[in-house]
Amino acid sequence: MPYQTAYTQYQPKGFPGMSANMEEWNGITRTATATILFGCPAQRSGDNQCAPLASGGEFLGIAIAHHVITGSNGDSYAQYDNVPLADEGVYWALADAAITVGTALNFNTATNRYTTAAVSGTVIAVPGAEADTAAAGAGALFKLRLRRIPS
Repeated sequence: MPYQTAYTQYQPKGFPGMSANMEEWNGITRTATATILFGCPAQRSGDNQCAPLASGGEFLGIAIAHHVITGSNGDSYAQYDNVPLADEGVYWALADAAITVGTALNFNTATNRYTTAAVSGTVIAVPGAEADTAAAGAGALFKLRLRRIPS
């Protein structure tokens, strides 16, 4: 692998799953039973395990990004990785379309992005998730606020 020789002038303001500020947050750790992308919601998948959120699943939190990943993919957790999940706090996320501040959010499993679209076959509700900042359109980085809702 060659050394990096070109650098951008500015670092990105954030990336999906990265904490967006120093507000209070809460997290738990579970073992992945399947690949989970940074910033994507996860559900309970057995004792002390988690999987990507699917229709009818019990929402546990979103996958907190980690700068050091042992797997080959630097933006996700692989099966059997320990996954830190946040169920409270403010995190960077990707929008599926334009989003207004304060809007309740759902997750589109087809695009792995957050949306305001109604719940359907591929769009799943994320309890307590709302837009903390606006998103200009598809692929835009925005701040997602999670408010803990006990199950």
